[in-house]
Amino acid sequence: METYQPLRLGLLPLPLPLPTTVSSLTPNPDPNPILDPLSLPDPDSDLDTSISDEEPVDHFDWLPDPVLLLILNRIGDVKSLGRCSLISRRFRSLIPLVDRVYVRVDCVIRDDAATASTSANQTRTRGAGIFSHITRAFHSISHFLTPSRKILSTFQSSPSTSDISHHSPDEVLRNFKELRHLQIVLPDGELGLDDGVLLKWKAGFGSTLETCVVLGASSVSSKPENPNPSSCNKTGEEEAINNAILKLRIIWTISALIAASSRHYLLEKIVSGHETLERLELSDKDGQGVLTMDKGQLEGFRASPISASCGALRTVVPALSVKLWYAPMLDLPGSMRLEGATLVAIRPSGSEDLAGDWVLDAFDEPYQSAVRMLMARRNYRIEMNSF
Repeated sequence: METYQPLRLGLLPLPLPLPTTVSSLTPNPDPNPILDPLSLPDPDSDLDTSISDEEPVDHFDWLPDPVLLLILNRIGDVKSLGRCSLISRRFRSLIPLVDRVYVRVDCVIRDDAATASTSANQTRTRGAGIFSHITRAFHSISHFLTPSRKILSTFQSSPSTSDISHHSPDEVLRNFKELRHLQIVLPDGELGLDDGVLLKWKAGFGSTLETCVVLGASSVSSKPENPNPSSCNKTGEEEAINNAILKLRIIWTISALIAASSRHYLLEKIVSGHETLERLELSDKDGQGVLTMDKGQLEGFRASPISASCGALRTVVPALSVKLWYAPMLDLPGSMRLEGATLVAIRPSGSEDLAGDWVLDAFDEPYQSAVRMLMARRNYRIEMNSF
């Protein structure tokens, strides 16, 4: 006679303790129970089969404040942090304690007074590559750190530019009380360059310009598959720079210095309003230029008032010592070729170190290789007056 083994149900161990209502169920004395289908509840009936009526737990409530601050610091973006402040009172109280903030500026608007005074100069110098100055007001950054539904809806669904509220970075950042690292990114670079022209700069500032490195090239292209060795990385007499080439490089250098000093002018309120700040970087989406200030430079900036240039929205550029390197053609590791490659190292007059690590470390690859190759070549010394 055939025998049938009863059906057994195996349950995997639960990762969390069972709800308390489960422990109140009477255990089945039979270790091998046989399920009777007639005893199971009808799925179409109104019988409540839920195990627990407890509300779901918010797991963020289990995280201590220091851990939650680590997460918020990884977010960084000021707009995202503003949205986070709407989640709960706890989040709102922690946002001002974030010490790493990233501000992306949507666009830059012109100061009316500067527009009238510089319009003629802009027209005259546009062909030479000189750019209009950056202005003090920033456009399309909503003040999320004092959020309201009205502000959010205005920012997200504005039918016209006139309906968008304008906020400068110092207004957006004023509620951060422990700010240590700040990165601001402009929507584009200030230098109006022709297609194919390369011009990058990096400047360090305290109360005034301390260092600046400029890397430029009249054109950037790909190396041919079989380049002619005699035409690449030329040395000797072919390396000499003529007056026309030198004049263009001086224009590049002055343009970069004006761009850097214009950005420096924008930072006075931000730096003075955040004494905890240890690192500041002001760059642009195009990757043209980067202004940096470390802890010592920030302290010097607060201690000495900046000297603004007369009639321009920028700080005064001091008298400078300049060292310039030039190569008619430079083939970089990989596939990049620079024609008219130029490197400029700049420090205030009287400085001796014009070829140190601060020049080599100014840019990432492949441009760092270009800096290293240019520094092995002949150089030219230039002195520039303050402007």
